[in-house]
This record gives sequence, structure tokens and C-alpha cells, in this order.
Amino acid sequence: MTEFQISKAWQPKLPKKGTSELDATMARLKLIVGSRNASEFVGDGGERLDHLEIPAYFVAEWIAENWWPLLWEPRKSEEGVDDAEFVSRHSLLAAQHGFALPRITFIPTGRTIQVAAYARQATYANVRFRNSSQATPLREEVEKEFSAFVAAVCARLEQCQILDTGLQQAWEMVVDVASDERQFCQFAGALGLAPHEVPDHTAVLLDRLLEKLGQRLLMDLCLVALPVSFDAIAGAAELAFDGLAAAPAANLEPLLALSVPADSFVVPAWRRGVQAAKQLRKRLGIQDTDPAGSSRVFEQLLLDTTRYGAHFANEVSLTGAISRSGDEAHVALLQPAVTQRRFAAARAVFSAWTADPREKRFLTSAVTRDQQASRAFAAELTAPYSLLRARSKQSKLTQDQVFDLANELQIGTDVISKQALNNGLQVKAA
Repeated sequence: MTEFQISKAWQPKLPKKGTSELDATMARLKLIVGSRNASEFVGDGGERLDHLEIPAYFVAEWIAENWWPLLWEPRKSEEGVDDAEFVSRHSLLAAQHGFALPRITFIPTGRTIQVAAYARQATYANVRFRNSSQATPLREEVEKEFSAFVAAVCARLEQCQILDTGLQQAWEMVVDVASDERQFCQFAGALGLAPHEVPDHTAVLLDRLLEKLGQRLLMDLCLVALPVSFDAIAGAAELAFDGLAAAPAANLEPLLALSVPADSFVVPAWRRGVQAAKQLRKRLGIQDTDPAGSSRVFEQLLLDTTRYGAHFANEVSLTGAISRSGDEAHVALLQPAVTQRRFAAARAVFSAWTADPREKRFLTSAVTRDQQASRAFAAELTAPYSLLRARSKQSKLTQDQVFDLANELQIGTDVISKQALNNGLQVKAA
């Protein structure tokens, strides 16, 4: 059973000819997230219902119009808040049109989609949606559920002799995509766009980059870029890619005898990164309180953190690239600041370790499971929690201690502070 389901039951009698698309698609809807019914609500009279009774049209239309971003566009960074346009593409509330809906968000995270339902009071409708729940189904499972639902709503409209609605037009644009066009549509979706919204100059650039970078690297780029910043980030991506050819080979042999922790979708992605860092230190005989631990890892892997390419001062979304070739890897780092470069190098270790034997990857700020895991790995490798805890007093670090640790570990103060806070340590003013 999938972790996300949409079930529907049409009204018993087929509406008469000439009815509206709303009357034609009136249905009882249930939306299941994980093991909970997100549609369950309490009405203004205190009655409790386990389904919605609304037109299915607007929900189906929202899915069809946002099809590619719904399946492919992740958050571009863990910093900041979602803007209104992102919310409109990923929150079911955008499909309300006067009919109260539960707040359910669909946020792609790579191979999975984070589906989250939140209890809420729909003030103007005087109903309260009771249940909160989260699930991380595979993208293919969500796509299958969405597809079956939208197709059923379109078939219902045709049964009622209703044709050429906005929903049907949007769905036709999805189902008519040829097999050789799907890849472009996925790139567009990752950028937060429908395929017809991609500007001509961006489409030309995508074609050129696909030929140069290949599918995997171009998808990494689209997953982190916004349409307005695509040209700039693409420039950084090309610098990183070009830098791979001149980068010396790092030795992955010490890693390959150690199985990388599996990516379990039922737990947060960062846990995989932290577990991998701890296993690697143990394998290499490095104490988790050793301030030079990350340097020892770099030395054993022959990973040169002194090299860097050109740097975009305002570009932090893409910081490097790796190219694995069997038991070797080439790593291109873009930042001139040694603290940033060491963090990116640690991320590169995880990316190379988990890559296929002949695979290239970019290091980005995208909130996908593999990028999240690499950031967590780098944080634990360069600023081990056990070391921070040992240096703290009563689970507290002062700002002076943060700066001292950053200097000793050759890593950014932001990494120290976040690592401390994420592990329950307080960071106090000096």
C-alpha cells in the first residue's frame, strides 16, 4: 500500500447534459497521508466526517497545471522560507477556490516526495481538519496516484459531454509529451516551470549543457537553480566541470571496503550522513574527539583541499563537483576561502563514496536526500559532535569557544554553531 492515496466516489447519478464541470465532478474525496486520513474534519456543529464532498475538478486541475514542479522541484536551500509562488505549486491549499481543503504539501526530495499534512482550522468554512501526518513515498508512487486521479476526473467530464476545459487542456499537455521530450520537461519541473514556460534562451542553454555535462549533472544543476539565477549558476557549474580535468586523483580505496549506510526513506536524510561519517572515522582509526580528524581523512584519501577554481562571490548554491572513476575520484572546489573549501571537500568525500563507479555529481544547496546527507556528513566530519560536547560547559558553548573551535578545526563558525544547535548544545554570547 502506498504512503499517499487519493480515493473518490462520484455522486450516484450522472449529471444531466449541460451541467457545469463542478457539478459533473462532485465527489466524496479522501486523501490519505501515511496511515492517517488528512480529509477528516469537524464541522461547525461538532459533527465529524471522514471525507470531503466537493468538486474534484479544482484539485485535478491544480495537479495537472503543476505536474512537473510537483514531481521534480525541491527546495533550493535549507535557509529562508518558501516564497508565495513555490507554495502555490506545492500546497494543496492553492486548489481551494472556495472549497475548504486540508493543508497538504508535496515537496520533491530527489527520488522521494515529502508529503506532509497539517491540522488546521479553515476559518471561513467553520471546519477543523484534525490530522497531521508525514510520509516519504517514492516519486513514482505519487506520480501514479496523481495520474490515476486526474485521468478519472477527465474521463468523468467526457462522460458528461464536457470538453475543452482548462483541466483537460492542461492534462493533454502532460500525457502528450513524447518520450524524447520527457527529460526536458523534468529539467523544467526541477526549475519550477512548466515546459512551455521555459524561456527560449534557457532552453538553448539546457540543450548545450546537456551535451556537455550529461543528464545527471544537468539535473543536479536544475534542482538547485531558480529560473532567474540559472545563467549565473550554470556558469559556476561549467567552471566546476572544467576543473575536474585538471584536478589530481583522490584515492577512494580506504572507503570501498566499507559499505556506505543505505538510504532509508523512513528516517531523515541527515542521519545517513552522520552515520557514514562515524563509520568512516572508526574504519580509519580516527577518534571522534580528534581536532585533526578531517585533515587525517583528507590525507589518507589524497584529497587536495589547497586547490580551487574561480569563485562567484555571490554564488553559494553550487560549490564543487566530483567525478568518480572506480577507486579514484577527481574533485573540483570553487571557493577561495579555506574553511568553505574544507567543508565542500568533506561533502565531496561522501558524494564520491556513494556515487556509481563512473558517475559525476555537483555539490549544491538543494534540499534533496543525497545533498542533505552530504552536508550532514561534512558537518560531522569537520566538526564532530563529540568534540563540541567535550569542549562545552553544561551543554553550552560561548561565542568565543565557537570562534576558537572554528580556528582550530579550520571550518566556518556557521558550521560549528549549526552542528552544536542541531545536537542540543546551546550557543551563548561571550
